[in-house]
Amino acid sequence: MAKAVDLVLKNAAAVNKTFALINPASGSTPALWWLKEGANSALFPSIEASARPNAGKTARKAQLTLKLPSSYVQPVTGLAIPGPATLINITVTSPITFPESQKDDFVAYAASLVNDALIKQLIRDAVAAN
Repeated sequence: MAKAVDLVLKNAAAVNKTFALINPASGSTPALWWLKEGANSALFPSIEASARPNAGKTARKAQLTLKLPSSYVQPVTGLAIPGPATLINITVTSPITFPESQKDDFVAYAASLVNDALIKQLIRDAVAAN
């Protein structure tokens, strides 16, 4: 099992941003990371990750969520107010009988998929190619 650590991800300007580990996964509680940039924690970009066996214990299911909230400044009070947030949810279902010899290819395909220009456009605008 991997040890939970801070995550360093690049933003659109290719600048490294550190999502600090706030809470490692425990039981049914997902791991939580915050990018501590924003007026308060309600405005921090966040990542949650969890993994569990399915009901029949024939597969494991991992769930990863990235949330990027927006905000605006309320003109009268000057306070930052949460606006809409955009989310990406990634679900991985891996049968316990899936061959170890193919897991690295699966990871490579998944990473390449998210990095593909067409998929980036889909993630950006939430509009499928036609």
